[in-house]
Amino acid sequence: MTAAPVLELVDVQASIGVSHILQGVSFTAPANAVTVVLGRNGVGKTTTLRAILGLVQRSGSIRLLGEQIEQVETSKIVRRGVAYVPEDRDVFRRLSVQENLMLAERKNSEHRYELVYELFGELKARAKQAAGSMSGGQQQMLSLARGLLNENALMLIDEPTKGLAPRVVGDVVNVLEKAREISTIVMVEQNLAVARRLADHVVVMSEGRVVVEGERDLLDDDHRMRQLLGLEAEGKGH
Repeated sequence: MTAAPVLELVDVQASIGVSHILQGVSFTAPANAVTVVLGRNGVGKTTTLRAILGLVQRSGSIRLLGEQIEQVETSKIVRRGVAYVPEDRDVFRRLSVQENLMLAERKNSEHRYELVYELFGELKARAKQAAGSMSGGQQQMLSLARGLLNENALMLIDEPTKGLAPRVVGDVVNVLEKAREISTIVMVEQNLAVARRLADHVVVMSEGRVVVEGERDLLDDDHRMRQLLGLEAEGKGH
């Protein structure tokens, strides 16, 4: 028997100001799996994650663990066990690593410092260092650590490898492979090699809609994927 999806979106619309960004997004995120969301620059991938969390004006149906959340405020969605790792990392630059982690603690969750420091040994060594003084890769690790600190039903992760050196990308992917063992993940990612390594489920967006959804073997058709992502003409974009 197939497990019910952790997340289900049906005809989700979202606007930012006067711009109608999402125009009927529908997909599911299977339990205990990584769903990778792909698409060209500006098609609404980040807005989709923000709509799930209620950070933008949205309508349609969004179900988390079978319960409707499209009318639920962001803070309550987070308390239901949703972690968000934003594209810009969004660490508190003037605060220490330890203080950043403490601010991420959720009241109704176990705080998994042992796991975090096992995965991110360098962060433990830098616990008293100001987050803003660390490299981009180290800040990305801190952002992921904050997401993993609490027990989560769902992790929303936006472009975790963007702008990172290849060696650091490998480190981030290794962490995400561990994260997938303890949480369902929906991840925006443009690096096809990373997507192929992590994805169980694939969603491809275009112009505010889902145009393709399926299992990870979709990624094996390199020519089709490059056409869908506009890579043949443009090179890899956001």
